[in-house]
Amino acid sequence: MNKVTTNRIAPTVNFQNIIEDFVVVQFTQSDGYIKFGAQFIDEFSQNVMAKAVVFENGSSLYTLFVKTEFENIDLRKVLDEGTEMDGLHYKVLDIEQLQNVPRHILIQLLINSLNAPKSERLQFNNLTGKLFLFKESLFEKRKFGKNKLLTKIPAVEVKINKDLQLQLRTTTFTSLLLLSRLKFERKQLKDYAKYTYVHATKSMRRILKSENLDAKDVFIIKQEQGKKTVTPFMDFSDLDSFSESKMGQLSFIFDKIKSKLSNYIQVSFEIKETEKSIRLKGNGQDDINTILAKEKLNLNIINSLEEEGLDYAETLKEMLKSLFPQNVVSISNNYKPKALNIKLLHNKAYYENHGTKDTYSNTGGIVQHITIEDFNFKSSSAVKAIVKELLIKRDVHLNQVSLVDWANYNYQLNQIFGISRNDSYYFLTIAPNGSMSFERKEPSLFNQSEFDDLITIFSDDKSVEGIIKNDKGDINIIRRSDLFTLPEFQNIYKKLLAEDKDEEFNVEDLLMWLSEIDIEPSQNNHFSSLLEEHSKNTILKSEILRLIDHRSVKKKLAKHIEDKTGKVLKVYMRDQSKYDLMDSNLDIHSYIENGKLFYYVGTIGDGMRTKIGRASVIREISGFLDGPIFFDKMLPLMNVDFVRYGDLTVIPFPFKYLREWINLQTTTR
Repeated sequence: MNKVTTNRIAPTVNFQNIIEDFVVVQFTQSDGYIKFGAQFIDEFSQNVMAKAVVFENGSSLYTLFVKTEFENIDLRKVLDEGTEMDGLHYKVLDIEQLQNVPRHILIQLLINSLNAPKSERLQFNNLTGKLFLFKESLFEKRKFGKNKLLTKIPAVEVKINKDLQLQLRTTTFTSLLLLSRLKFERKQLKDYAKYTYVHATKSMRRILKSENLDAKDVFIIKQEQGKKTVTPFMDFSDLDSFSESKMGQLSFIFDKIKSKLSNYIQVSFEIKETEKSIRLKGNGQDDINTILAKEKLNLNIINSLEEEGLDYAETLKEMLKSLFPQNVVSISNNYKPKALNIKLLHNKAYYENHGTKDTYSNTGGIVQHITIEDFNFKSSSAVKAIVKELLIKRDVHLNQVSLVDWANYNYQLNQIFGISRNDSYYFLTIAPNGSMSFERKEPSLFNQSEFDDLITIFSDDKSVEGIIKNDKGDINIIRRSDLFTLPEFQNIYKKLLAEDKDEEFNVEDLLMWLSEIDIEPSQNNHFSSLLEEHSKNTILKSEILRLIDHRSVKKKLAKHIEDKTGKVLKVYMRDQSKYDLMDSNLDIHSYIENGKLFYYVGTIGDGMRTKIGRASVIREISGFLDGPIFFDKMLPLMNVDFVRYGDLTVIPFPFKYLREWINLQTTTR
């Protein structure tokens, strides 16, 4: 059986060592709720210089002090003199009380206590009771006048939730220099906490009420309108790329946990044994050229922007013609019923800002809208994705699955897929021949038993992503969990660190190693000659990699050197070793636990890229009313790449058809 590492931690806590070196103080408010949340935490922690703070549900504030420093702090005096601290009580926890602190709170408190030296690759600090990781290479600067000023600081928050699951959340601190690009709806600017970046300590801190800083130095936690900061889950192209990804940052912080906190906690991750794996090679779903040619489908660009859209339309036309030379591509002002239509228009914000009518119109036909402000007209992958969206719309329009051969799945009976949206229920039934029928039902259209079942499944459970029903009436429920899978991130980090170290090698040793690997004699002679021409007895790794420019020879030599010496010339993680290091994030896997089926969908292992954009979320499948689980027969329905271009879909692809049909029921975006 294969094994999968999850993000649920299995901690070991040494309470005695914690009590010997630290003091943990719990603060509570007499009325049960500590006012002003994060603002109170920051101002309080800056006043008392706590080592770390954690806020629990607005009712308790836990603080960690170094024992020797705590002896010099008069907490009662701080509370008596502080603002907004009326009714605040505290108690110093003894070892028995400490053992009763929720485990995730205690672990978070210890992790938050870590301090990042200035010389480190990654900076992190405890802010608003949270641990934020910062990478200066990811900071964004923009030009204002003659100066380039800091405008965005992306961070990754490391959080342990109540179920002991590690969460890695991207947060963006945006400068008030970009105030005109920030949209305030739920709360106004005055209600946002204000922060500043301290270059001397390379950390963020709260701006106190008494301070008055220039806009260029003030940041709030908010995204720029229309621009979402994304931190890739993992990128193992090189050490710098890895350290900028979530797994790279996690590797760094876990090194610190091991080196700084090992006397107090040891943290490992839960491992599950997978029972079923679907190894995916070229799945045959990507050949949209064949589909377009077979059906002789025309592509039509609807230019609704008149002269303003001419250049965009021409650029798109040329791209379509280069990608699909066998198909006719036209530009017109109107929808063509027998074509795949791409309509050019402005984005929603443009029409709102200019006070003009939005030209978006969902006709119910085969049309895909793209906005000139947001679409990359020169990206072949973006254009291919648009065409795939059109083919999905075409299937929905014709009520027939054609992007794949449904009959090959060998379903002998109808399969029914259902979701809930806005108090209505939507269903897609697919017959064994691939014909589709869609249905919307409001509560009044159900008999009482059916309606009660659906209410039981969907009501107040945001984790439910859909249901699948077979002809026997059995229902399987798909729930998204907070669990995700982890690669061997620490081993990957070690390999990339070793690769990044520019070591020296003896030329004579290299000549010997070259003669020992299985390469062509001509290759051996060529590269041996280049090494012999080297003027010194030793040679740097970077120079070796420059001289030996044949990938196969370089790869064989690197493996041989590592086997012989343990030194890493170059890391190759896309070959067979990927299954040792990253199987938790490759292909489709499932396992059974406590009568439920769990599965996750990773990136395609065959020909994988060095960058994995998203974590592989683990989903839970349960049988309704303890009914049988048949979802294992649905796993092949994730082996398509037309839902997420270039990647596998994470729930069965018929749900994409169903969502598309629902969207067609409205004429607004």
